[in-house]
Amino acid sequence: MPELIGYILTLDALFTWGIASLVYKYGLGKTQPKATLFFRILIVTLGTFIFALIFGDFSFFASFTSQELVVFLFVSILSGISVTIGDLLYFKALKKIDASRAYPLTQLSLVFVYPLAFIFFGEQVIISILIGGAFILLSVFVLSTQDKPNRDISNSEVIQKANKNLIVGVLLSIGTAFLWAISYVSFNQARIISNEVFASNFVRIALATIFVATLGFFRRDYYEAFKKENKPHLKYYLYIGIAGALSLGLADSLFIMAVAVNGLVLTATITANTPMVQQTLSILILKEKFRKRFIIAVLLLILGNYIILFF
Repeated sequence: MPELIGYILTLDALFTWGIASLVYKYGLGKTQPKATLFFRILIVTLGTFIFALIFGDFSFFASFTSQELVVFLFVSILSGISVTIGDLLYFKALKKIDASRAYPLTQLSLVFVYPLAFIFFGEQVIISILIGGAFILLSVFVLSTQDKPNRDISNSEVIQKANKNLIVGVLLSIGTAFLWAISYVSFNQARIISNEVFASNFVRIALATIFVATLGFFRRDYYEAFKKENKPHLKYYLYIGIAGALSLGLADSLFIMAVAVNGLVLTATITANTPMVQQTLSILILKEKFRKRFIIAVLLLILGNYIILFF
């Protein structure tokens, strides 16, 4: 039986992710994805370490057998690397298309989470969740529908470039969805092995930081945020880093805590509501254009959640 605390934790994560996505879009207007990725993950590592010291417990390492340690490190590495590469793809997608289109598409991770949850955790995907999830995903597609081309734009090269950016952005977003699904499933497995969330989160992020730092030895553009010429943009890197610490460091942990209570299938389905939060905040805070399809998406979203919660 789903518990209220699980829903509360999920909603906390949902709102944090929605806010962070807006900060990423704002900051990436002045920064480059690879440089942003490394600077951000350093701040995220510090943030997750602080959260782990306050809320977590590292004593589980003392009780590990050698086999448990190997498996724990493997799934932590898998989770850390997949979420990092997924984030890089998402940052690149934001360079091609609007956040209001890119972020909803990442919720296709549900398509990958359902079979993975069944295969690895034996969770049953009941019909109400499938139907409700379908309505939520439909609302996501409505939100991400492309606007009609501006009649004043007659330049075919401009139109072709916009269409190319749209295709690339959509593909990058779908790739993000797949990698994020892998990350959450493996993070949940690490939580099951350690019976601890915040410390496990720090381990996977720390391992991801080592991975990106190593890449930087071969691709110096990962270190560009630390160059003197980028000093004027330092505040944008900091904004993204703080948002990342709250998103990866706190919201991801809350999500996995909710998974421990209500299961991966139900929790992941509820988090598909995040694009609606993001769209609402975009309209209220960033003053983005209000579109009529927003109302249709809201109705689909309400219907999907009603089916999940009450059937």
